[in-house]
Amino acid sequence: MKKNLSGRSGLLLTEIILSLLFFSLSGAVCLQMFVRASLLSRETAELDMAVRHVSSAAEVLNQPEHTAEHLRLLYPGTSVADRKAYVWFDGDFEVCGEEEAFYRLEAAADSQDGHTTLWSVTLYGGDSREIYRLEGSSYQPLARGEHP
Repeated sequence: MKKNLSGRSGLLLTEIILSLLFFSLSGAVCLQMFVRASLLSRETAELDMAVRHVSSAAEVLNQPEHTAEHLRLLYPGTSVADRKAYVWFDGDFEVCGEEEAFYRLEAAADSQDGHTTLWSVTLYGGDSREIYRLEGSSYQPLARGEHP
């Protein structure tokens, strides 16, 4: 007597195909998650470096007696034009020239009166998108014996 093996082999083939389909879909989902995680990691590192550089520049400008010119002490390649300071960074956030730059830091300090200075520091990405910005003001009180 012959047993019908063709029905069992068809079922086995269907199970193998479904298993391959399931693992293929699972692999595609996992790959997509790894790509998103990598992109998120890069964006987070970029934001972290932007916060560091913008905060450092803001600390300089927050001193009432400092102007955008004082950023040259922090970033030797700073160029100052129209009361704004520009610092260029490469892809690794190393100070570089404008030609090799991927990121741009703009800092401006504007004296409102003799005692109040408004300042802003912004870091832009390679596609001119704003990554991080800080704005503030500093006040220098009257010197002893000085009258308003």
